[in-house]
Amino acid sequence: MQTNRHGRLSTQVVQEIVNAIDNGTYKAGDKLPTEYELIEKFDVSRTVIREAIANLRANSLIETRQGKGAFVLPKPTMDFQLRHTGGSAADELGYILDLRIAIEAETALMAAKNRTDKDLERIKTTIRQMQSLINEEKMPLQADLNFHYAIAIASQNPHFLGLLKYIDSNLVAQKQITPISRKILALREHEQICHAIEQRDPDAARAAMRLHLSSSRERLKARLNQ
Repeated sequence: MQTNRHGRLSTQVVQEIVNAIDNGTYKAGDKLPTEYELIEKFDVSRTVIREAIANLRANSLIETRQGKGAFVLPKPTMDFQLRHTGGSAADELGYILDLRIAIEAETALMAAKNRTDKDLERIKTTIRQMQSLINEEKMPLQADLNFHYAIAIASQNPHFLGLLKYIDSNLVAQKQITPISRKILALREHEQICHAIEQRDPDAARAAMRLHLSSSRERLKARLNQ
């Protein structure tokens, strides 16, 4: 319980410092308050502050210099990144899955509107692959990913595919913990999405995708909390 409390306090400290960086209180190159000053400011233990500093450093928000302290780094000019927010593993997973739900629900809607016969066959092929792997008691992870990628392709918007692959690169390890028995249920959900896309029913496709991913989110989070 003590570890969980430290984690919650550390997350709060991280968020406060991130907010201060975002609003310009701490600018690039500025030195953060000393460890002792942060302990006093946030009324927390040294362990909490050290965890928060480690988190900020891991996310390239600050750098620590031996004997000098912690300094704010310039904001990266690189492409968008899904960075750890300091929350629990279950919380972090939930944040990413919520983002995925929002994006893929609209991707499915666009696929129902724009798919070609070739797109539909590609989607159906991935479902057959998943069914075959499940029958062999193998994990259908790649076939599962390919199903969602096929829908992104069917949307006729190439940015959906690129963004989805990036999000999935942060989820693959978590997906591997899902037992095959749960994949059978997921397969049925995939079939419902495919049917809506086949019928060119955008609203049904969006609803089916949202239901599927919301269910997946709860299954993954429950498994992670075991």
